[in-house]
Amino acid sequence: MEKSQIMRMRRRKTETSQFVKRQRFVEACLIIISVAIIARLFSLQIVFYQKYVALADKTQYIKKTISVQRGTIYDRNGSVLAMDVPTKTLYMDTKNIDDVSQTAKALASILKIPARDIEIKLTQQRYPLIKRKLSIAEYSAIEKEKIKGVVFEDDYQRIYPKGHLASHVIGFVNIDGVGLEGVELSYNDVLSGETGIVEILRDGRGRYLSSLGKIISKPSKGKDIYLTIDEHVQEIVEEEIERCWELTRPKKISVIVMCPKTGEILAMANKPYYDPNEPGKYPVEYRKNPCITDMFEPGSIFKIITAASAIEEKKVRPDDIFNCERGKWYIRGHILHDSHPYNSLNFEDVIIKSSNIGTVKIAMRIGENTLYNYIKKFHFGEPTGIDLLGEIRGIVRPVDKWSDYSITAIPIGQEVGITCLQAVRAMAVFANGGQLVQPHVVKKIEPPVPSHPIVFSNSDPILSYETVSIINTILSKVVGEEGTATKAHIAGYKICGKTGTAQKVENGRYSHTKFVASFLGFLPLSDPRVVILVNIDEPKGAYYAGTVAAPVFREIAWRTMQYMHIPPETNSIILTRLENNEDKRAD
Repeated sequence: MEKSQIMRMRRRKTETSQFVKRQRFVEACLIIISVAIIARLFSLQIVFYQKYVALADKTQYIKKTISVQRGTIYDRNGSVLAMDVPTKTLYMDTKNIDDVSQTAKALASILKIPARDIEIKLTQQRYPLIKRKLSIAEYSAIEKEKIKGVVFEDDYQRIYPKGHLASHVIGFVNIDGVGLEGVELSYNDVLSGETGIVEILRDGRGRYLSSLGKIISKPSKGKDIYLTIDEHVQEIVEEEIERCWELTRPKKISVIVMCPKTGEILAMANKPYYDPNEPGKYPVEYRKNPCITDMFEPGSIFKIITAASAIEEKKVRPDDIFNCERGKWYIRGHILHDSHPYNSLNFEDVIIKSSNIGTVKIAMRIGENTLYNYIKKFHFGEPTGIDLLGEIRGIVRPVDKWSDYSITAIPIGQEVGITCLQAVRAMAVFANGGQLVQPHVVKKIEPPVPSHPIVFSNSDPILSYETVSIINTILSKVVGEEGTATKAHIAGYKICGKTGTAQKVENGRYSHTKFVASFLGFLPLSDPRVVILVNIDEPKGAYYAGTVAAPVFREIAWRTMQYMHIPPETNSIILTRLENNEDKRAD
C-alpha cells in the first residue's frame, strides 16, 4: 500500500475512536441525567408526595370561614329586641399599596386608629386585619377615598334597637358574636348557627381569586328566639323605675312582672342598667341581673309563708287571737318589736298589720321543723331553674344550724336570703291556686331545636285551695284601708299584696339607716293575670315599703291592666266603699 493510503486509514481509525469515545461520553451523561431525573421524580412522587401535595394546596388554596348571621331575638309579640345587620371587615393587600405611610395616614383619619399602629401592620403582614365591623360611615369614607389595597369581607354586627330596654334579660355579645350575658349567653349555641368554610384560589402573586373558590360547607343561620317578655310591659316597668329612682335615689331597684299561671316573665328590669350596644362603657357590676344574682332578707313579705304554713297545718284559724304585747316582747334573750304597740290581734290582723310579735307566736305553734319544711316546699334556698345563667340559691339554713333565736327571726324574714325571682314565684303560688310554677324568659325557638325543648310545666300543688283562699282574703285586706299598703290600691281592682321593710345587715348588726323596701302582689283577685315585685334597695328619705314601693306597684299594675284590656271588677268597687276607714299603717 502506498504511504498516503496508510496515513488515511490511520486517520480514519483515530477519528472513529474519538467519535466512539464522544458517543459513549454522551451516552453516559444521558444515563446519569436520566437516573437523576428518575430519582427526583421518585422523590417527588413517592417519597415526598404527601408533603408537596399539601404544600401545593397551601400555596394554591386557602380555607376561610364564611360569617354567619346570628339568630334574632324577639319579644313575645314579634318586636325585634336584638338582631344582626350586614357590615364589612377591612383587610389590606400590601402588595397593591404604593405608599405605606400615606395609606396608613388615610386609614387612620377615617377609622380613628393611630397611623403608626396601621403602618406596623402594613409592613409586617401580607394581609393584615385593620378593623372589624366597620360602621356605614367608615365603609363609605374608605370607598370614597379609593385607597389602594383595600379588601372588604362580609361580616355581621349585633345591634339592640331598643337600647337598654330589657338589657338584663337579653344580654350582649362580644366582637366575635359570642354571648356574654342574658339570653345571648344562655342560648348562645342556638343563636350562633354554624359558620361555613370556603376554599379560595390564590395566584402566583398571592392574590385571592374569589371567583374560583369552592364552598366546603355552607353556613347555617342561627335560630330565632321569641322571649316571654312583652315589650310594652317592659317599657312600663322601666319608665316607673326611672320615676322612682328620681324620687328615692336608692342604691338599686329591681322589678319583675310574671304570669302566675305559666311562669312566663313579662318584664324584668333593674336600675342601674346598661346599653348592650356599648356594654364596655358601663361598670361590670351594671351588667349582672340582680333579680337572680343578688339576695336580700325579705322581711315582712316572708310572713306569707309563715301564715300559709299555719293554715295548711291547721295550727291556727283566721279568728284566733294573739297577744302582741303592746309592741315589745322579751323572748329568748332578745327584745322583739312591732312598728306599732298592738294589744291583741286575731290571725288576720297579725298579717294585715304586719305584727312581728304575732307572726312569731304563730310560728311557735307550727314548730321549727314544720316551718322549715314549708320554706323548702316553696323551694327557697334553691335556684328556680330560670333559663338564664348566673342564678344563685339564696340562703336557707337547715334546722340543725338554727340558733335558739332563729324561730323568732326566720318567720318574719330575717336570717334568710332570697332573690327577687324566688319572691315572685312564691307569691304566684297564691295567685294560681297553690301551684309552684317554673319561671322562664324564652317562649319559643324558631325553628325548634330538639336539644332545647321549651317545655315548662307546673309542679304538683304545694298548698291546698282552701289555704290559698284564706290567705288571699287576708292579702286583699293588706291593700285595703286597714292594711299597710293602701298606696297600692287601684279603684275597681281587687289586689292581693304584702309589704316588707327589711333592715340591712351592716358589720354584723341590723342597720337603723339602711333598708330594703319591697311590695309583692298580684291582680285581679278574681282571675290573677300578673304578679309583681317591686324591690328598692336603700331608698333615701322615706323607706317604708308602703310609702315607697307600693306606689310603684300601683302605677305598673294600673298601666299593665290598661294595656292588657283587663276591665275593673265591679264588685271590688263596692267592696272598697264598704271597707272600714281605719288609720293607715306603715310596715
